[in-house]
Amino acid sequence: MSDPRDPYDNPPGWTDPYADIPPVGAPPPQQGQPGPPAGQPPGSPLLTGLILALLLVGLSVAVFQLFGAEDDGTASGTTTTTLDGTATTTTLDGTGTTTTTATTLPSTEPYPPVDPPIPASDLKMMTDGLRVNDNDIKDIVFGTDADLAIGRLTASFGDPEDTGWQTSTDQWGVCAGDLERVLTFDTFAAIVTKSGGQEVYNGYRNDINFGDITQAPATLETLSGLKIGDTVDDLQTIYADQRVTFGTNPRLGPTYSVVSAASGTTLLWGPVEGEDPSDRIIGIYAPDVCGR
Repeated sequence: MSDPRDPYDNPPGWTDPYADIPPVGAPPPQQGQPGPPAGQPPGSPLLTGLILALLLVGLSVAVFQLFGAEDDGTASGTTTTTLDGTATTTTLDGTGTTTTTATTLPSTEPYPPVDPPIPASDLKMMTDGLRVNDNDIKDIVFGTDADLAIGRLTASFGDPEDTGWQTSTDQWGVCAGDLERVLTFDTFAAIVTKSGGQEVYNGYRNDINFGDITQAPATLETLSGLKIGDTVDDLQTIYADQRVTFGTNPRLGPTYSVVSAASGTTLLWGPVEGEDPSDRIIGIYAPDVCGR
């Protein structure tokens, strides 16, 4: 077969540029199945599933750290006292990790009465405890051994309601997390704490809402003569030489404070109905244990 001839007499080696074009009317050539682009390996279902699984795990960890403290129903820093004498404290650190510690509470033994009984009229509330208007009996000041202090009150007012030892949540003015024991004689609550392993009387709160206001503890007065049920006008008259201020407590609502005009320290405070002269004094509290 002879080489194709160039109708235009081109040099040797010439090729027909239209040789691959089918004649007019011929059917188009069949196309094969398309393959993956050059340099791109076919997809792997196993690899794709692994990547999706890793993404889901990462998303789950992020969501747990963001919402885990709320979803588990446990507040950070909460303390629960159980019936077996242990206090469980749950805290949440900055990494979202919940840590629970258990503290064994001291055994609760009743304080036996210590005679003689003291009439309510001979007991006066002070900033640092109770004055006893009896030359033969020492004042019951804060730091007095609980056996003696609570024993005196038990002999005078009868058996109290006793919370037993518990971990403070700051409700009674004891620093949160410390041990406390509250013994309530009708309206008068005596607060006992641990100091160096010793149980000591360390605070009081006399409050209309605690118990029967017809009983003797409700008649207890301060050294200056204020008692629960008196009015704001009585308060300001009795403590005219001190500073009387008013505020609000998140637990108690409206409150008053009697502050020393000389030193600026709080002498006593408590809940009150309001600031009007006729509003009643609901409670008389010693300065909080945690603030002293």
